[in-house]
Amino acid sequence: MNETAQPRFAEELAAFEAKKPELLKLCEGKFAVFKGAQFLGVFDTPMAAYSAAIAKWGNVPFLIKQVLKIERVESIPALSLGVINARI
Repeated sequence: MNETAQPRFAEELAAFEAKKPELLKLCEGKFAVFKGAQFLGVFDTPMAAYSAAIAKWGNVPFLIKQVLKIERVESIPALSLGVINARI
């Protein structure tokens, strides 16, 4: 990976973090949608968020992130142990 390359969704994650305090007050637990710095809105389910993003932007990369005070770290032992692999 090129050292100057930004991580995927860096702009979206920065926009989410900037808006997170406001979102926590208004809609904790819902799903926020960002494309770049553009905020689409919050939705009750990931599927509703996905449908709205597809309707707005089409089949392009965008971020759907649940608004939580404390985020869970997901662990996939088979991935960690090399039993399966994920290609990006």
